[in-house]
Amino acid sequence: MSDILDEKRPTRGDARRDAIVQAARKVCLEKGFSKITVSDIASEVGMTRSLFYHYFEDKEAVADAVLDDVIDEILTTLKQWNQARETGNVNKALDDIVHVLRSLIADESPFSNRMIQDGNAELYIKFIDRAADRIADYIAQTTVRDFEQMHGLPITDVHETFFTLIVGLISLVRSHPNISDRTIKEVMAQTLHIESYVV
Repeated sequence: MSDILDEKRPTRGDARRDAIVQAARKVCLEKGFSKITVSDIASEVGMTRSLFYHYFEDKEAVADAVLDDVIDEILTTLKQWNQARETGNVNKALDDIVHVLRSLIADESPFSNRMIQDGNAELYIKFIDRAADRIADYIAQTTVRDFEQMHGLPITDVHETFFTLIVGLISLVRSHPNISDRTIKEVMAQTLHIESYVV
């Protein structure tokens, strides 16, 4: 029966569903996810609890949608970086992605910090893992493909390598915010075996 209900639930792009996701995100930042209720979210949107359940099965389902919303924003920023890259200029692309990385971590830090402060490490880990998976997929299908066509591919297990690099860099920058851009760039280049392109 739950599967039948899920098939009928509105999906991304539905204005009310999107309003619920934005409201849940706002309330989560204010109160922390473990402390919010479906009533809090419904009240923020200006709808009844029963209407909320038309869109989401429960609070956890809306939490998943919030994670996807934050990750979509991250991917939009990465797409902008990728489209602005100078073809063949690997050194500049690495410099630029270090700045993008720092910016993304700063932008999403209130969201992550709230999950951690709220004692919801499980949701934070889910967020980081899901973000790393989707970012690794995007980079493998775009930036890596372009690099491979011009230079060959110095690594194997592309998705796994990027997943590990992304999770590691997030942890590194969050726990050592004063680490130099140069060090981050060198770590990336060493992990990807493209040190010869770094100036």
